Amino acid sequence: MTRAKKGPQRDTGLEMMLRPCLEAVAKQSGIDKSLVQDIVIGNVLNPGAAATNARMAGFLAGYPETTCVQGINRLCSSGLQAVATVANAIKSGEISVGIGGGFESMSNGNMMDAVNPNLLGEAVFENEKAQNCLMPMGITSENVAADFGIDRATQDQMAVESHQKAANALKNGWLQSEITPYETIVKDKEGNETKVIVDKDDGVRPQTTLAGLSKLKPAF
Repeated sequence: MTRAKKGPQRDTGLEMMLRPCLEAVAKQSGIDKSLVQDIVIGNVLNPGAAATNARMAGFLAGYPETTCVQGINRLCSSGLQAVATVANAIKSGEISVGIGGGFESMSNGNMMDAVNPNLLGEAVFENEKAQNCLMPMGITSENVAADFGIDRATQDQMAVESHQKAANALKNGWLQSEITPYETIVKDKEGNETKVIVDKDDGVRPQTTLAGLSKLKPAF
């Protein structure tokens, strides 16, 4: 057996993102890892990631070979479906202990080539509902907004309030117990690498205003 050479992006794979979470689950719950019968992980953009990267993360986190792993792709509901799948398996008596979750790296995924239209049968393009499965999520959201009469101002207002609530939660430390610190490597524009600890949601923008959002050009 030959071993693949280590890639240039060290400690940045999906498995390295999931590993600390799986470690934290066992540590905080006090559960013996050997008792975990199944790990179900949702993932959308990376083919096989939930079954391969999740399996790798399980081993790196110290779970034995007897702990099975399965992957689920239900688009934006993948992580939620993974949790539901584990809960249902426990309720039905199929397993006694399981872990459900999800992981994603939008920056490393390419949503534009998820499906190659050239590899689809002609029948797909002759069936409106089947063809609509190729519609990008952004266009889908625009259609939903139009169908339910949700205008731009309403969406902007909700966005502002969402950032305010998140900022307040961060300020009061309400979210910190739910975040597992994660060490990774970031690159600047010159390609210089720096190790950083990710221990908070850096997407929160407390300075967001309704006036500021109204100036942004629509993405779709």
